[in-house]
Amino acid sequence: MLKQGQRSTGGPAASTSVGGALNEVARHSDARLGPYPFSLNFYLTPPPYELTLIEFETFALDRLQVLKSVETAFLRAKNVDAVDKFILASQEKHLQLSRNIRLNGLGPERLYSERRKDHISHFILRLAYCRTPDLRKWLAKQETALFMFRFRQEEQAERQRFVASLRLDMPLVTEKERAQLATQLRYTHGFSQDQLNATSFYRVPFESVLRLVARQKVFVKDGWAYVPEKDQPVLIANAFRSHLLAALEATAKAVPRMDEDDRLVPVLTSISKQYLSAAYAPSGQGQKDKVRHDDVDGLASLFPPCMQNLHAVLKRDGHLKHVARLQLGLFLKGIGMPVDEALMFWRNAFKKMTDDQFQKGYAYNVKYNYGLEGKRTNYTPYSCIKIITANQPGPTDSHGCPFKEFSKNDLKLMMRRYGVAEGAANDIGKLTKDGHYQVACTRLYEATRGQAHRLANVAVGKGDDGRGGIGGGAGGDSLIQTIEHPNQWYDMSVAASAAAGQSKPAALTTTAAGPRSGAGAGRPAPQGQAPTPLDGDVPGVDEELVDVPMDLS
Repeated sequence: MLKQGQRSTGGPAASTSVGGALNEVARHSDARLGPYPFSLNFYLTPPPYELTLIEFETFALDRLQVLKSVETAFLRAKNVDAVDKFILASQEKHLQLSRNIRLNGLGPERLYSERRKDHISHFILRLAYCRTPDLRKWLAKQETALFMFRFRQEEQAERQRFVASLRLDMPLVTEKERAQLATQLRYTHGFSQDQLNATSFYRVPFESVLRLVARQKVFVKDGWAYVPEKDQPVLIANAFRSHLLAALEATAKAVPRMDEDDRLVPVLTSISKQYLSAAYAPSGQGQKDKVRHDDVDGLASLFPPCMQNLHAVLKRDGHLKHVARLQLGLFLKGIGMPVDEALMFWRNAFKKMTDDQFQKGYAYNVKYNYGLEGKRTNYTPYSCIKIITANQPGPTDSHGCPFKEFSKNDLKLMMRRYGVAEGAANDIGKLTKDGHYQVACTRLYEATRGQAHRLANVAVGKGDDGRGGIGGGAGGDSLIQTIEHPNQWYDMSVAASAAAGQSKPAALTTTAAGPRSGAGAGRPAPQGQAPTPLDGDVPGVDEELVDVPMDLS
């Protein structure tokens, strides 16, 4: 870990640190910006401000929107430019942060306000995301990626002054030491003598750049790694991440003292759950009238894969088990099916039983879902994360997320029946293999309905997908914000089909997954043909400790 305000024994003086003498920082700072002379921030000190509870929650959720956009961008964007464009649009919408170059145009009050919000929101998320290792890991990864995005956006002179102000333990190698190691450094990096003389090196503990060491991209001697200046961002990213992880662990030890505060703890708990899934309220858009029991077969092509699979199994077997009925029944409720139509739908679907058997065994559960029996709770449709994590399916169950539960062969068959092109299918397979099930589902939507979806947004004058995704209008190169709810897929599909001018939705062939054996074999349900897919790629950015691009050129 690169520590602040320390120098290695025998290392050069502070005057040889990154960015020149430290007094240069003061000369370029603006007193009107107070504690925020830079747009960049290592978040070393807590903010000493008072907030209302509304500000507290708003600041945190705005920052969380940006961090989730960061996660989406690095999983799905095609290249670094696309990543930057996606994150920048989200940041401008939720967490504006202007650089010093705009000081005269915007004024110091505006920059101070933006940086104050950025500072406060970071520390609020620390409180919310420090409680478990998974939450800490997620926050550190996304915050580091966001920091490095901002670091790349900043001007070179500002970057140098900011790094100099940190006084990190990463001294520059002296000319004498570089000359002594010239042969090894030239061999490691393939430099000519002139290139070596023009390159500065930093000497850091080798354990702080293990990925560079593993790739043989640095020379190591006596426990020190000699890192060329082009890899300085790796050092900065590692220092930021190491500091944040240590701070999160320290915060986790202090948080239990807050458990008696009945104002903040519920807010922090709610914010931390947003990491798993944001709340989504089904709109039932596109349905002028209620959904009737006999409409379902015609609407099934607009369902997400999980619901299409359940619908296909129901038609094939004339029955669904309890959890599968809950999953599909609440989804149908969310798209606009009232209880009387639901009773008729399930009665017709359970074709192998008598009316008396249905009334005694199943009608109560249908009414229960609508809050008409039992506790009389008005239950909401299951979110993606609940489908993925709760009620794990057994070998003979049909509920769950297809991207998680289907075998590799079943997934390939599903891609083929959806008409997904090979490139997009490979992307989806990789995302599924890596455990990004919701992103894989979103990628499938983009591949089958992405173009029509963008037309729908243009038609209503939206610049995004209505769920925080950053749209590109008719440009065709924008990303759709990660789908977090089956009803979200449906609502988007209805709008996309309307934009494409379809009087009836284009039918999609669905896979009715049979009992889950080791192979997880599924059986097809006869329907139709998928729309033309939209291809795209997944970024392959991989750097030391954090998967963020480090190139500042």
